[in-house]
This record gives sequence, C-alpha cells and structure tokens, in this order.
Amino acid sequence: MQPISSRARRHQRRHRKRRAQALTTGQGYRPNIIFFTGAGLSAESGVPTFRGKEGIWHHDENWRYSHASSLDTDLAGFLAFHNQRRQTMLEASPSQAHYLIAQLQPKYRVGIITQNIDDLHERAGSHGVIHLHGSIRFLVPKGFRSPKYRQLWSKDVKMGECCPCTRSQLRPDIVLFGETVYEYQHARRWLCEADIVIIIGTSLLVEPAFSLLQNINPGASVYYIDPDPGLSSRLPFPGEQIVDGANRGVVRLLQKICHD
Repeated sequence: MQPISSRARRHQRRHRKRRAQALTTGQGYRPNIIFFTGAGLSAESGVPTFRGKEGIWHHDENWRYSHASSLDTDLAGFLAFHNQRRQTMLEASPSQAHYLIAQLQPKYRVGIITQNIDDLHERAGSHGVIHLHGSIRFLVPKGFRSPKYRQLWSKDVKMGECCPCTRSQLRPDIVLFGETVYEYQHARRWLCEADIVIIIGTSLLVEPAFSLLQNINPGASVYYIDPDPGLSSRLPFPGEQIVDGANRGVVRLLQKICHD
C-alpha cells in the first residue's frame, strides 16, 4: 500500500472537520461523497453474484454469455440467459443500504458509481447513477451500443425483435467482455473531485474498477465496506475498512462519519 502524502493528510484533516459539521447539521460545507458499489451490495437483495462457487460465471455455459462473441455464436442462448437474469433482478428489492444511500442525495453532494447492472439504486430513489457495466433498464441495437438508440427494456427481448432506426437485433445495454466501458471517463472525473469515497461490496478484481479507483483524489477519505478482512491490504491506496456486509456496514460507517 502506498504511503499517504503530506498534502493528502492536510486535505483529510481539513475536510474531516467540515465533513462532521455538514453531515450532522446538513448546513455549510457539503462534501462530495462518491459511493462505488459492486455485487456484494446487490447480493444482500438476493441478486446472485458472478464469482465464487455459487456465482453465475462458475458454470461454463453461463460464462460464455458474458463475452461479446456470444452475440454472433449463440444469439438465441444469449437472449434467453439475459432475459432470465433481468427477471431475477426485477424480483429483488432494494436493501437497507440502497435506501440509506438514496436518502443522502437530497441533502448532500452524492454520486453513485456502480458495477451492477440492476436498477436497485434507482428503485430506492437514487438518481444520476453511473452504471459502468450498463443497465438492465435498457436495450440497444446489436452493433450500435449508443445512448442515441437506447430504449426501455419492458419485456423479454426475442429473436427478430429489431430497432426501427437501425433494423438491427435488440440486445441488453450491458457491457460484455470485449466491449468498451463508455462511462469510464465520467466516473473518473467524479473520483478525481471526491472528498469521501465509500467502496461497497466489490473485490476490485475486474477491470476497469481497479484502475479506475486509482484516480481517487489523493486527499479524499476512503472507506471500504466488505466482509473480506484482507481487502484493504490488496489495494494500492490507503483507506479504512469496515469488515461487514453492506447493510450493517453502511449503517456503521454513516454513524462514524456523523460523529467523527
């Protein structure tokens, strides 16, 4: 882990005092708080994770549908798999942590960057969420993954269901392996300007998450919420870890910040 610079220490001391005042009174200086969330947050709502023995990608037949090549080699299987994933996510409900994060937005400068493709943040009331890996809320035409052609995903998408503008097969607006993460620079700007970064439920083993978080403002206070006690020791930047699940961890951290 890299040592924290003297400039960063001064930044942290300055903002710690202002942060305590802002979060307890809701007045005065408003810190820029960025939440960076991963599969561990949605898991507490019942959404299956991707890795591990119980993860979606543990089965080879599922793993192939995470790659862009499956759009050409097995489009029917790809659509069936992701239709089912979407249904599972729609049956899940936002967790306590989702709601607590949403409740901060009206009072403070809060941004949310998520690796999750579900819409649990939005259903909890959050807005302006950056979905690094896309979202199950939308469809785009095959070969035209652009907001220009985005449309709501309201029912299962079938073979032969095409975009009227491009006449191409519709597909989920999610980022597959081999595709570009269009929101990378947007998320990078947020992290560069952050006063507080709260990382929840991600192992950071997958790019671009690991490299993206290296753009965190060096003076920001960084917190990790994850049940894996070894997470913080693997990261190339300093931070404080709360070893707990997402729901209890968010409650504990907000109590700490408010009374620090």
